[in-house]
Amino acid sequence: MSGTPAQPTDGPGTPVRPGDGFGVRVQLADGSGARVHPAAAHAGATITLLPPPGLRTEDVLEAVAGLVDKSVLCREPGPDGVRYRLLDTLRQYGLEQLRRVEGEEEAARLRQRDWMLRRAEECERGWFGPGQPETVARLRADRDNLRAALDFSLSTPGETLAGLRLAGTLWFHWHACGASREGLYWLDRALAAAPEPTRERARGLWVAGLLAAATRDFPLGRRHAVEALALARALGDAAEAAHAEYVIGVIRLFGDDLPGALRHFETTVARGPVPGQHLSLVGLDQVELACALGFLGEAERAVEICEQALRLCERHDEQWVRSYVLRILALAHSVRRDWPRAERHGREALRLKLAVHDVIGIALTLDLLASIAAERGAHEHAAVLLGGADRVWADIDTGRWGSHTLNSVRRDSEERAAPALGREAFERAHRRGHALGLAELVGHALQEPGRPHPAEATAAPPPHDDTTVRLTRRETEVARLVAEGLANQQIADRLVIARRTAEGHVERILSKLGFNNRSQIAAWMTAQR
Repeated sequence: MSGTPAQPTDGPGTPVRPGDGFGVRVQLADGSGARVHPAAAHAGATITLLPPPGLRTEDVLEAVAGLVDKSVLCREPGPDGVRYRLLDTLRQYGLEQLRRVEGEEEAARLRQRDWMLRRAEECERGWFGPGQPETVARLRADRDNLRAALDFSLSTPGETLAGLRLAGTLWFHWHACGASREGLYWLDRALAAAPEPTRERARGLWVAGLLAAATRDFPLGRRHAVEALALARALGDAAEAAHAEYVIGVIRLFGDDLPGALRHFETTVARGPVPGQHLSLVGLDQVELACALGFLGEAERAVEICEQALRLCERHDEQWVRSYVLRILALAHSVRRDWPRAERHGREALRLKLAVHDVIGIALTLDLLASIAAERGAHEHAAVLLGGADRVWADIDTGRWGSHTLNSVRRDSEERAAPALGREAFERAHRRGHALGLAELVGHALQEPGRPHPAEATAAPPPHDDTTVRLTRRETEVARLVAEGLANQQIADRLVIARRTAEGHVERILSKLGFNNRSQIAAWMTAQR
């Protein structure tokens, strides 16, 4: 088995906030560790334990095996190995026992936070390379672990800088994997809690700027990025300065300052990478330069830059940046009116983007493929793709960031397809695309049957970014009270309803949103504000 934390969980397939409960932290790895009791792991597996101070590995191993034997701990497959979950009532009981010993709860939370930080740093180091879909799946499975670590750090004196470091380290997860709103929520809290002029703050500022821009707040995004650049330069941190410059440039690009964006990225690409700069952002500098060239009609230069970026991706067996390079190649070949080649590159870009749940990239690529289909005379296909693109953009920004360039592409596609089909037929096809789920929509664009992408095979997509979920007015009231931290009896008292009725509302909310615990409802409600 690959190395993975096997954590108690708060529901099927979802790890519990470990600091909240009574549990052990277990990591599985091939070829190391003690022999595992057959109840605790698959035959032939080995287990490496990280026990709290004062406990021997053997003691924890026996405890885990005994708890599995008694069905107190439930052993389940995870995205990269075995994980454990603990029933909610037992978890709460364990937390009560932990709190009876002074300092034990904080010590457990610190260990869990430090483990999550190490895990995040490992994922960031390996992000520009193979295995990106697997990294996405692991981080999805650890969403509650991550939220627990961030919440503890940002609400505990002396731990806020570590919380800011954790939130900033996961920039690629927030931005590339459809979690912009949640990432911005944590970064806003972290930046407010840790105002000191540190490298962590420089990182947090540009990440917050990128995520703010992704949710259409370009002025805030620009302010954050400019502040990050000034701080990074004052600290002598060339890498974080280069990262901040990327954000400033991409805001210019999608803010319709194409000449300014072109000059900006010509400068950064000519400079080349600086020590410590993440290779993903080195590649994205090249992508945005090619994008500006494509928007300005300079197809030949755009293709040349894309080929340079592809060589970088191929050397590292990388997919996410490669998907953006392929999208720009599709744009460049559209400028050349080489529709077959443009469509081929666009479809391959979409396939790679689905693998990491890159919602923004999927929306951009669907718009481009709809334009190509309309140009090729496949008007019904174009209408379906437009409906799907509009559906995906609704989770990001219905106005496509107010970008004249993006909106003109969408408008031109409709103006070609609608008259050819007739308005009524166009609207039917558009509604059909709008009703498709993400995997089905991509399958339609690829002209393949819809199928779950790798991350969806083990964990549902982040529901907080899914605007198709609709709660009733009463359910919204209950969800808001859950987010405030109220228990079921307190909700019942507040709304003057029976406790059983309150419990029923919570269960229906969990079912509708695809969640397993109340902390997920709280995070979802925060993201909707």
